[in-house]
Amino acid sequence: MLHANRRMTLRMLGGAALATSALPVLPPGAAAQQQDLVVPNSLQNFKRGTIHIIHPPVRSFSIIWEDLGRVKMKAADLVTNFPSLKVGNIVDVHWYDYMDFLIAKKTPDSVARGKAMMAQGARLEGIPGAQERIRLWNMDGMCTKVDAASGTIFLINASGGEPDKPAPDSGEVIQLPPVVTAAGKAAVRTIQPGDMLTTVWSQQTAIKATVIR
Repeated sequence: MLHANRRMTLRMLGGAALATSALPVLPPGAAAQQQDLVVPNSLQNFKRGTIHIIHPPVRSFSIIWEDLGRVKMKAADLVTNFPSLKVGNIVDVHWYDYMDFLIAKKTPDSVARGKAMMAQGARLEGIPGAQERIRLWNMDGMCTKVDAASGTIFLINASGGEPDKPAPDSGEVIQLPPVVTAAGKAAVRTIQPGDMLTTVWSQQTAIKATVIR
């Protein structure tokens, strides 16, 4: 799944996802801790682009693709050449796209479950050698629009979640990444405008960046 100009898309109002009904009744946070949170191979992408911005302290960079615009992602510890990457490098990048891990109406239990997921982090399917878990991010807020056919949710950001930096302002209407999991899509079908939601997602994560020139 490829997403054009992620920051622009997120700002416009225009494994397993865990819907509230999809889990057994457990103490808050326990369900998430029992899950093996995995970003599957189906979300892998391979593409050549040009490095536009690099943020060394947080190991992130933005890539400009000819057909996708700008995509920002984290560099996993497997990107061992990250310190040598430079703005303007043309690189072949192997990365994993966003994945929904929690799409749920906001309750104390769902909020606790989301926090437990973020503390745990996720792993990438079939990728040996990675020492770091994949960082998960959260966004809460009131749903303003939902498109069940495309798995797209719009909400008024209440949490200062971090799909990108600078983080969206509280009160900003955000178009979230498309929901891709079966459980997440089932949860989307139960959502109505006005519902208060909590959501958890994996970051777009690069595992290899080969410099072409």
